[in-house]
Amino acid sequence: MKYEVVLWDFDGTMVDTSEGIFQSLRYAFDKMRLPAPSGEILSKFIGPPLTRIFRECVGLDDRQAADAVRFFREDYRERGIFVAKVYGGIHELVLKLKAAGVRNAVSTLKPERMARQLLEKYGMLDALETCCGTVESRSENIDKSEIISRTLDRMGYTDLAKVVMIGDTGHDASGACKAGVDFISAAYGYGFRFAGEKLPAGLPAAGSVAELEQILLADTL
Repeated sequence: MKYEVVLWDFDGTMVDTSEGIFQSLRYAFDKMRLPAPSGEILSKFIGPPLTRIFRECVGLDDRQAADAVRFFREDYRERGIFVAKVYGGIHELVLKLKAAGVRNAVSTLKPERMARQLLEKYGMLDALETCCGTVESRSENIDKSEIISRTLDRMGYTDLAKVVMIGDTGHDASGACKAGVDFISAAYGYGFRFAGEKLPAGLPAAGSVAELEQILLADTL
């Protein structure tokens, strides 16, 4: 196979967590005594660092953004995290890749504890070599490229030419580029499909999990 390591984004790529995130965002805006923004704005929160979106897309200052993130997580830890569903065929694809000798891992800007909690709930954690995410207290200052590099360090893997990142946002794509690994767009995922993210030009894109399987396993079928 072309790739020996597949790194998966979590939100919007493996699992559709959008409704739970929207629920907790509305809770945060209510606690801040602010009107919830449109669905178009809410969709921009799926994937990128929350503080950045609160500042850039909602216009909050640093203190307000920090408070909003705190309120969001207050609700998300208790309720929002459980409003999610795995994209059909993802678990099966990870198992097929593993059976073919590919090492799978999650690289996410989501707090690692939360990502692991959901992966375990849906029975996918054991199929992965590791899950690398952020620490809640420091997550807002980390770029996706840092998470990718940290994941590979955990795995003890250094051959970047045989690593591919799969994600649903331009943030994932730029992180892969900075980290020096290939990228496949999960065009079926939330960011590219619903949040107005533009597909990176010249890079492979999968409009469904079945298409993603064809791309990844092309030289083994």
